[in-house]
Amino acid sequence: MNARENLITTLDHKEPEYLPIDLGSTNCTSITRVAYNNLREFLHLPVDEDPIVTNRVMDSIYPKEDLLEHYKIDFRSVSVKPPLTSSTIEIPEDESFYDDYGIRWKKASYYYDAVERPLADASVEDLKNVKWIDPYDPGLVEGLKKEVETLYKTTEWSLVADIICDGPFESGCMLRGYENFLTDLHINRPFAEALMNKITETDIILLERFLDAVGDYVDVVAMGDDVGMQTSTYVSPEMYREIIKPYDKRIFDLIHSKTKAKLFYHSCGSVYDIIPDFIEIGVDILSPVQTTAAKMELSTLKKEFGNDIVFWGGGVDIQEFLPMASIQEFEDHVRKNVDTMMPGGGYVFFATHNLQADTAPEKIDKVYETLHKFYR
Repeated sequence: MNARENLITTLDHKEPEYLPIDLGSTNCTSITRVAYNNLREFLHLPVDEDPIVTNRVMDSIYPKEDLLEHYKIDFRSVSVKPPLTSSTIEIPEDESFYDDYGIRWKKASYYYDAVERPLADASVEDLKNVKWIDPYDPGLVEGLKKEVETLYKTTEWSLVADIICDGPFESGCMLRGYENFLTDLHINRPFAEALMNKITETDIILLERFLDAVGDYVDVVAMGDDVGMQTSTYVSPEMYREIIKPYDKRIFDLIHSKTKAKLFYHSCGSVYDIIPDFIEIGVDILSPVQTTAAKMELSTLKKEFGNDIVFWGGGVDIQEFLPMASIQEFEDHVRKNVDTMMPGGGYVFFATHNLQADTAPEKIDKVYETLHKFYR
């Protein structure tokens, strides 16, 4: 099987010919800039002076073709292009910037923290006048359909439509601030609903235009909306079902109406309690599978949900194991996780999130060396 056929097999919950391996298919299943160039240096590849940044806040990048070929990565990512008109404002004197949604991000070490929330003091009336990214900007999809069609017809890679917008819950937290928005959900529900509705409408237009360009050629469409934290979901499962789930469903229904590709849903943290809800509203793939979060033990997930949802990630823990374990422990760790998840299909290998700046390159290499030694 080629990479595309092999992926489709595992997405259909059938035993693949070999383990599909990811590195860079989405901005949440990739590698940060520092870790990337450390790895390139370790592998004696030229330093990439100007990598394509997929998420500036997280400093994640798209790896160059030479690294993807070195590790026999099965995926290639496609995304929207830069808009012709952007409202991003750079503030170089303190290493901060305002993004297209008006959030101000300030650099903290390798990454950025949000230091201003544009809707922190907003009312329902204010939502009528907010200026966000223009989902109709022609630059977003200019020439994209032809590019992706060519990639589809001339290669055998699995093509993944990357995350181009955050969902209604995470965006609400980003625009209002977590404390404000979580409080809104409890005591200011009309505002919370109005904000999530506006976010959802914007997301749907963006996704509709994106999928009109690439939907016939991709195998997977990724969408993100972090609803989990280390110990639980941010809100109770009951509140998720009552308030947030209907907005997610509107977005997922739109995606499924525009493509036959599988729907990949990104959420960090402990989401065990609402995985059945994800399955019900059309999630085909859950990523990144944060195994150190509560109730996210791989064997339990595989046993309870492995016939109904694909798990994409969880193959190596980036929080504790990657930075702290000795390299001699890696082979057993990776093999245990893959041997738990791969049988019967429904599994794609990646870590529990992006490979971080503090991860030694020899450890990353050992992970991928193990995969090729035993599963390719």
